[in-house]
Amino acid sequence: MAFSETQSRPPRFHISRFDRVVLGFMLVLASLIALIIALGDQVGVTIRRAAPEGIARSTSPIAIEFSELMNRESVAARFSTVPAMEGDISWNGNTMIFYPAEPMPPGENVAVTLLRGVRSASGRELLHDLRFDFTVRAPQVAYLAPANSAPVNIWMADPADPASARQITFSPSGIYDFSVSPDGSMIAFSENNGEIGTQDIKLLNLETGGLEQLTNCVDAACTNPVWRPDGQMIAYERVELNSDLAAQGISASPTRVWTLDLSRRPVETRPLFSDLQRVAHSPRWSGDGNRIAVYDTAMGAILIYDFTTGDLEAIPSRAGSSGALSPDGTKLLYPEIVLADGALTHSYLRLVDLLNNQVIPITDPPQATDDARAEWRPDGQQIAVSRRDESLIRGYQIYLLDPETYTAEMITDDPRYTNMFFLWDPTGQSLAIHRFPELDENMQPNMNGLPEIWTLNTQTGDLILISENAWMPRWVLDGIRE
Repeated sequence: MAFSETQSRPPRFHISRFDRVVLGFMLVLASLIALIIALGDQVGVTIRRAAPEGIARSTSPIAIEFSELMNRESVAARFSTVPAMEGDISWNGNTMIFYPAEPMPPGENVAVTLLRGVRSASGRELLHDLRFDFTVRAPQVAYLAPANSAPVNIWMADPADPASARQITFSPSGIYDFSVSPDGSMIAFSENNGEIGTQDIKLLNLETGGLEQLTNCVDAACTNPVWRPDGQMIAYERVELNSDLAAQGISASPTRVWTLDLSRRPVETRPLFSDLQRVAHSPRWSGDGNRIAVYDTAMGAILIYDFTTGDLEAIPSRAGSSGALSPDGTKLLYPEIVLADGALTHSYLRLVDLLNNQVIPITDPPQATDDARAEWRPDGQQIAVSRRDESLIRGYQIYLLDPETYTAEMITDDPRYTNMFFLWDPTGQSLAIHRFPELDENMQPNMNGLPEIWTLNTQTGDLILISENAWMPRWVLDGIRE
């Protein structure tokens, strides 16, 4: 069979319009890839979040979240703050968290810088510097009010603007006592349970307004919550009321110290001591949280329990106070009672060096001086002491005591007032004070006096009245949400 010449030619290769579009796209894509390879990574690691923004607490951590896992050494090497701060860096996945070693001064502006060049685990880099800043908010003061009527609730005020006071709990049965978490985000308070005579401890989240009940004290009074400095545990006092045994003449049990472990959910509560025959009250933590001091009524002694070693040390004392542990937990300052002919005369301060088992009298017992409450400044460099010089002043005044030389400087000198209770703010600059006007303006006994809350700047001497008809002040590192 013969074929024609036309039939023997190969078919033509035809490029359609669609094929030309696809081919052009592939050429453009290849060109872009080549350009990216030539120029390098122009996006790099990105920052998803940087905090805090605007306003921060004195103890707020600084957090930077990256778009991917990072080379941690490169980040630490290029991270800085102005003013420069000591602290520790930890990581949570892609997020770096810097914890300042000391509370940041109120009112200070902090500038944070992360220089470009930090690398991810895959080698990508941050291509632009990160810079942001925030202002440290001044601590606020919380307190109980009113002092002369019920129900009692917790209020909060800015010391720079006492008129800003606002109520933050609204318990119809009333709040018995309370304390603020070290980071200022929560308040633990004991609330009266109607008219049955019991109290339960509850937890108020100041940032969310959430409320959580921590104890279930059906026939007990659970009061005086005291936070461990890391915020993970609370020590409190528990009294079993024994209501079902009242007909048999059995009254309430002595006070014992229990703990609440907040690191567990549900929260676990247990006695501080496994020996339930050991009765104690007035728990006080050391600044590092490794030791706790309580007063054992049966022994007539201060007990100091070391959580790291399990050791228990007893220091005989008649004053009924657990004293104050130094921030590093190595010293205890407490009042002791001077007796004359079996009668109480006055008290004086003693310092116990727990490392050397040495007891040092701070004030001279024969002097006509009463030394009562003592509070270590957070850095341990000074101690605030309430002291009454019977030859000069009627009420207790506040002195600053040097823990090395034992010299004291009086920083309040108004004979009309007695200073009954006080606490340092986290920066060690100011005291929140519960004062009572024993005398009126004519220096006569004040029959209608009500307790007052004041703040005292120990560096400038400025005294500010925060609230009348109130008591039990506590510092709060941050304000409640509006």
